[in-house]
Amino acid sequence: MGAASGARVVGVALAASLLIAAAPRAAADAYPRPALDVLHYDVSLSFVPSFSYEGRARLDVRLLADGVAGLTLDLDGPQVDRVSVHGERLAFRHEAGRLAIDLGRPMSRGEIVPVLVEYHGRPDGKGLRGGTNAHGHPILFADNWPENARRWIPSVDHPSDKATVDFAVSAEDRYDVVAPGRLVETRSLHDGRRETRWSEAVPIPTYCMVIGLAEFQVTQMGAADGVPISAWVFPEDASVAARKLRRSALVLERFSDLVAPFPFEKLAHVQSSTAWGATEYASAVFYSERQFHGESAADGVVAHELAHQWWGDSVTPADWDDVWLSEGFATYFHGLFVEGLGGSDALREHMARAAATVKEASAKRPGAVVDASVAEPAAKLSAFTYQKGAWVLHMLRRKLGDETFFRALRRYYAAHAGSTATTEDLRHALEAASGQDLAAFFRQWLHRQGLPELRVAWRWDEGARLAVVDVAQVQGGEPYELELDLAFRAGDRDERRTLALRQGEESSRLPLPFAPEAVEVDPDGWLLHVATVLSR
Repeated sequence: MGAASGARVVGVALAASLLIAAAPRAAADAYPRPALDVLHYDVSLSFVPSFSYEGRARLDVRLLADGVAGLTLDLDGPQVDRVSVHGERLAFRHEAGRLAIDLGRPMSRGEIVPVLVEYHGRPDGKGLRGGTNAHGHPILFADNWPENARRWIPSVDHPSDKATVDFAVSAEDRYDVVAPGRLVETRSLHDGRRETRWSEAVPIPTYCMVIGLAEFQVTQMGAADGVPISAWVFPEDASVAARKLRRSALVLERFSDLVAPFPFEKLAHVQSSTAWGATEYASAVFYSERQFHGESAADGVVAHELAHQWWGDSVTPADWDDVWLSEGFATYFHGLFVEGLGGSDALREHMARAAATVKEASAKRPGAVVDASVAEPAAKLSAFTYQKGAWVLHMLRRKLGDETFFRALRRYYAAHAGSTATTEDLRHALEAASGQDLAAFFRQWLHRQGLPELRVAWRWDEGARLAVVDVAQVQGGEPYELELDLAFRAGDRDERRTLALRQGEESSRLPLPFAPEAVEVDPDGWLLHVATVLSR
């Protein structure tokens, strides 16, 4: 969109301190960190039947540097009509998806500026998706992940800048409106329309600041740990949704026990038009409408998206390069829910499927969990950030032990709830809890492409009554540092040993009480690897 029109638009003088100077980062997430912190968004939208809208967004902006004379916000699509502070018009320039605002004078660090942006637009199929559902009824949903809040809200559209948010949505009174937070009020406007107000008092990233309008069937599903649970679904799909969401309370209670109380005011399951299979919007999980068509299992989706309420929505990755802190955690916590239902065997099966996915993806195109070669946030969603990220947590659990591992995660969560975190923050929390130096572990499992590939050869030395085991790491590059579990079996007898591998080739002589008939590598599924076992 070109520059905003009108005589009020003049050249915008922006202070040199508009952006915080930062050392060059060896990372793909190059979003410019502005010298501001949005504390709160107050967004009012008034829709006509075609879903065109008029918007008013007030941003309470705290300045993080001295001498700031201008602000730059993300806004890509809507037409800006007016920008003001305390009723005083400000000059602005709106082009190339950026709204540059002249504050009129340099301001000081710590000042809070209530910037009001008045604008209008229509759904663009990205940030706001208007249309009809599979049953032919009109619907409208925001779909902000990863960077589409800017398509309808003037914002700092990056996960590093979290804020609270209020929504006031006016639309035809046939529509129910859902959004993050608690329902404040609904009131008739006496013109065939209704205004609905929602308020989220917990800071969330802009990708979670969403709304949904439809003729929902709203079902209250009770509560878990004091958190009300509801389903907002299309009436035609209500019976299928009820079956697929039936274990929501059990999932919520499991994760509350493992981590901390649920971080938001409510949990709403929302059937929507999201472009993703499901999206973890804070306190209002959006599911693709096809999730409630047919009878396919949905527990995995529910567990994954509910895990995100803690990991992603409450503790948010500080930049897109660390998205595994959201997706890898949600994938592993889905496994922990499965473990709670079916025990260690169920978790082992879950992780085996994850390992198979990683191996297949790595064979096609190797990648790393934290990969600076991938620039687009959506492109960072891969088997490496999901399944390999989950495996990193699984291996850390084995390395540290259950008590230390979960205690460290709870402390990490408590330190960053409602805020943001980095991979280094996680490492420091785990190191503080365990007393171990985990730098090498994080480096080889998060930043390195590929997997350890092991060739294990063994033989029984009858005279010495020991097994001779030779292990070669045949992958390219430096050897991994590994703890390799082996199970030696004969009939119903089972003997376990663990090898600490540090070299490319190592030989071990292991006394055993019996002559083994077979050797199994990693019998309990704690190591992500590829192995070939040879006997001789």
